[in-house]
Amino acid sequence: MAQTKIWKIDNHLARCVRYVMNPEKTQDGKLVSGVNLFIPPKDWQSPTNQMISTKLRFDKQGGRLAYHLEQGFKPGEVTPETAHQIGVELAKELFGDKYEVVVATHVDKEHIHNHILLNSVSFVDGRKFHQPNAMYYDRIRKASDRLCEKYGLSVIKEAKKSRYESYPAQHHQKPQPSPTVHSVMYGDIDRAVEAAKDLEDFYRILTRMGYRVRREGKYPAISPQGHGFFRLYKFKQGYTEEDIRRRIAEKKVYREPKKVYGAWRNQEERRAYQKRYTGYYARRYDRRGLNYTYLHYRYMLISIRRQTYPYYPTVEQRKAVAKLEKYSREARLLVRNKIQTKEELCRYQSDLGERIHALHKERWYLKQDLQKCSDESERQVIQEKISEISRRLKPLYRERSLCRDIAERCSSVTAAVGREKEYAMRGMAHERGEGSWTTRQRQ
Repeated sequence: MAQTKIWKIDNHLARCVRYVMNPEKTQDGKLVSGVNLFIPPKDWQSPTNQMISTKLRFDKQGGRLAYHLEQGFKPGEVTPETAHQIGVELAKELFGDKYEVVVATHVDKEHIHNHILLNSVSFVDGRKFHQPNAMYYDRIRKASDRLCEKYGLSVIKEAKKSRYESYPAQHHQKPQPSPTVHSVMYGDIDRAVEAAKDLEDFYRILTRMGYRVRREGKYPAISPQGHGFFRLYKFKQGYTEEDIRRRIAEKKVYREPKKVYGAWRNQEERRAYQKRYTGYYARRYDRRGLNYTYLHYRYMLISIRRQTYPYYPTVEQRKAVAKLEKYSREARLLVRNKIQTKEELCRYQSDLGERIHALHKERWYLKQDLQKCSDESERQVIQEKISEISRRLKPLYRERSLCRDIAERCSSVTAAVGREKEYAMRGMAHERGEGSWTTRQRQ
């Protein structure tokens, strides 16, 4: 059962390489391999120098130095040699085309685990490695699970969803998360890919949707309304420029509408043209010579069928829709719980806080039991209970946030209404000639 995790190295690259290649942990250096690196036996300085040399060659010494990936196995399930082979294959599959990698297998603990140290700068083009949040699940974990299944090892199965219905689920509608800038852009890119016939057409559609497109630099970037530019190569898998080009190419080949009657879409249109521009009608209205040529080409240009693009709401329109949905959720919350006054809202907030605190306390005790437990089946049961509590907490968090927004808006609206009343009273007093109304009120 392989577990994987990755973290960033911002300093002390040499120290990290030395720790990974420790002979006491790697059977005297036998379980150490390099991908795109030459590693002499027990020489941790050589791979360090090679990584630094790559950074110097592309003048990228600062910032993030490396990435550290750990792959752990279930105790007693795998031999050191097999674990090391899996680690090397994983490193070659994920990073072997562009990056320098050190792979070491540690056997000093009960569970055998691999350490995969990745140079942040590519030795091919000098580009730095970027690890989006979705990469762990999209690439690393899936690749690790696939290799474990290849060698007959167990993998971590996703916990089955419980039949427990969360609090808002009784209203037959699961609350949707609030849209983010990236989620909106990903949705727009999907729609543009569906409508585009090539990459140029894709960028043209994005421009029609209200985006700014910048392609003159090294990295293409797009900018939604009200935001700066986002480079496409930093997007998650499936949304980089290369992935977009591939998605468009894999679609059904675009074909122009078949023209059965030449430039006319149907036979009726052809007959209308002949009636208007040929025969008696043309002779009567002098549709001849240069006049006929001009009218002919004008009619032909109007009749040509062009590709039409579907209508997409602008970013401002989507923001307005999101705000409307938020107000709708707030209104449903008030109606569902029969909240009519600010005091009732405060009591409901207090009740939410107590429920959240009770669940937090229960989850904390379960985590303590998980650390003490050694039986794998019992650990899995406890982990499922923890996941269940986390799922129950999510709708409570959303309701607490809605209550907080309602309370803040109530205060601002009350203050605004009070100011408008005061202005109205002053206006009425002024019209009556009571200029000192405010002074008399103060007295």
